[in-house]
Amino acid sequence: MRIGVIGLGGISAAHLAAWEVVGQEMDLEIHGYDHLPEKPVPAGVTPHDSLESILSAVDVVDICTPSYTHPEIIRAAADAGLRIICEKPLALTVAEAVDTLRYCRERDVPLQIGQVVRFFGEYESAHRAVSTGEYGEPAVLRFRRASAQPRSNEWMHDEALSGGIAVDLMIHDIDQAIWFAGDVERVFAQAGLPKYGGAQTQAYATLTHTSGALTQLNACWGLAGGFETSFEIACTDGIINHDNQDHSSLRADRPDLLGTAGLLPVMAGATPFAAELKELLAAVAFGAPSRVDPVDAIAALSVAIAVRESARTGQAQVPEPLPSDMQRSATSWQAMAGATW
Repeated sequence: MRIGVIGLGGISAAHLAAWEVVGQEMDLEIHGYDHLPEKPVPAGVTPHDSLESILSAVDVVDICTPSYTHPEIIRAAADAGLRIICEKPLALTVAEAVDTLRYCRERDVPLQIGQVVRFFGEYESAHRAVSTGEYGEPAVLRFRRASAQPRSNEWMHDEALSGGIAVDLMIHDIDQAIWFAGDVERVFAQAGLPKYGGAQTQAYATLTHTSGALTQLNACWGLAGGFETSFEIACTDGIINHDNQDHSSLRADRPDLLGTAGLLPVMAGATPFAAELKELLAAVAFGAPSRVDPVDAIAALSVAIAVRESARTGQAQVPEPLPSDMQRSATSWQAMAGATW
């Protein structure tokens, strides 16, 4: 199977390494293209000098380009009749995300959106435990995610191009909140002062779920290095928690010390990206079930935009509702709750 990785900066390094792992089980041929000619093409990857060239040479595209380019490239791939995997977010507005998904559906083109945190072992195990009902109903959830400042990607600091910290970083934990506790009906958020390139680097949000559960979120661009995540899922009959820093009794970080590390958590062995891409490839290529549905990605985007608007106005916001044709598939997390993937 021929895989085309579009975009060779940032997140693509994790994807290319993951495709190498997946390729140990499947016969894969990897192609690569980036609109910036100075981006090096990794060894073992067939280079292309145009989008048209790579789209004509592959069966599946894996879109790793800046967020604002996703809808345009998805549409081009759909016109070429290709199967599509795209990094989150699907788009930067709910309307454009809905239109893009409809565009693929009208052409009968499979589309999957990368929500990689669903494939991290700690989150996956916690979700499975909660889904079985062993701990009762989710009541209060807390998530924290902190990374280094993405200084080399200037487009990230322009909300018109990246959606800002809520749409780029916090959206991972928004997706987790919905995955654990269901849809969100109300959002209240605050954001820290701009620190770099005019971008907010700290955001806090409280989500009220339709189930009555509450989620507290904290997202930060400010570490010099490393990547910190934690969660606490308090249910009616028990609590599940995780902190990737709990091995350390004291840790200090200096945001003013620049470095290129820290935009992704440390991963060893078969990474969550390999598990994600293997499952998404099976979904788009063979119609296999996936724990991610494109509508899940749109729901998380709607909440992330509400977070950003609440932080801007200081007022609670209601996430934009999804159209009636945007229903999760029968293989989404709701139907697969408690399953062993």
